Amino acid sequence: MATYIGIDFSGGARPWRAEVLRPTVWLAFLQSYSGKLKYSGKLKLKQLLPVQALEGDGTPFDRLVCLLMAGEYEAAAIDAPFSLPARHMPSGGLTELLQKVRVLPNGADRPFPLGRQIVEMGESIAVKDRAKPLRATEAYWTARGVNTRSTMWAGARGGASFTAACLRLLERTRRPCWPWATSNNGMLVEAFPAAQLIHWGLPYQRYSGPEGSKTRVLILNGLRSRLSFSSNQTKLMIESADALDATIAAFAAMAVATRRVFDFKTAPVDGFISVAK
Repeated sequence: MATYIGIDFSGGARPWRAEVLRPTVWLAFLQSYSGKLKYSGKLKLKQLLPVQALEGDGTPFDRLVCLLMAGEYEAAAIDAPFSLPARHMPSGGLTELLQKVRVLPNGADRPFPLGRQIVEMGESIAVKDRAKPLRATEAYWTARGVNTRSTMWAGARGGASFTAACLRLLERTRRPCWPWATSNNGMLVEAFPAAQLIHWGLPYQRYSGPEGSKTRVLILNGLRSRLSFSSNQTKLMIESADALDATIAAFAAMAVATRRVFDFKTAPVDGFISVAK
């Protein structure tokens, strides 16, 4: 029995508090009995929960670190950037990047650095040649019509805060990160649910918030041939786009573990978003 985890992530401070009214960081646990991507009902959404419901001691972020450190899964996919654009990556690649992140202080209200600290770190390696530089993998999906965020932009709708939170998680868990490293179990993988949805031909825009509930129903109908989930889980995903994104992200984990990643040949130095075929 194989386990794949999908994590819908956040770079904000509030979603990581011990108590929140509407959770926005969710985890989905998928289980497969066949090791293939199409199972005829053999792939099941085993568990769907907010990060605050994880067992263990410490803050929700600490509990997530402990879960991933244990490595008791084939792969776990996180909906957040794993790196900076190649121009802003240190010569030692991801390993050196995480070493640099390790010494950065956390923000006063969150368990990870601020987005602007990540931008400053990237600019210490190379001055930006544009306001919102993209990684190669992000530029690909932008060309496909998916809205991506720059990991080197800390302003409105920037991706730097997500990157700061994710890099702290990566450096604390010290698990192998695909595609820079591979492992038979316990790999961490970058996901992007909107890219997965557009690849499958499903709605990929405007499905968040109360006004997006009808679109979430359409997405769930499109997932039923790939995944078995309960009526209670259906209700959670209709109510929360974040819960749905966690479930979609888990397919990125499975794609890497089963070597069924869409359009993957050689990863650029600044990483690769996993999308299941």
